Amino acid sequence: MYRRVILPTDGSEESMKGVEEGMKLASFLEVPVTAIHVVELGELHISEKMEKALRRSGEKILDEVGSLANEMDVEIEKKIFNGTPYKRISEYAEEDDVIYISSHGSSGFKDIFLGSTTDRLLKHAKCTVATVKGTPGEIKKSQS
Repeated sequence: MYRRVILPTDGSEESMKGVEEGMKLASFLEVPVTAIHVVELGELHISEKMEKALRRSGEKILDEVGSLANEMDVEIEKKIFNGTPYKRISEYAEEDDVIYISSHGSSGFKDIFLGSTTDRLLKHAKCTVATVKGTPGEIKKSQS
């Protein structure tokens, strides 16, 4: 079915809902996850020191995802990229992956619009993109 589950996160409470749900799927399917954090610099010309601080922040976020993976006994790879989140994530994803992402991240407007990164991933990714809204549920095997 899927080779791996890709879990993009900006570290917000909302984005972690997608991480949690995707981690459950990976555990159920017994496939690895790749947690991705993208440092978005945009048109900003920031100092090397500031860029390093942003990367360290991303590493801490991915360490939280790593702790969850360890608790759930899921193999994990962690990636930090610079760039535009939807572009970097969709470039990284392959056809036999699934991206689990919350419907909204740290940018807000959650009651009005689908998050811009999520919306763009839905349009540009060449693999399945699952959007998570609300509180993650449980994945259960059917009783047959």
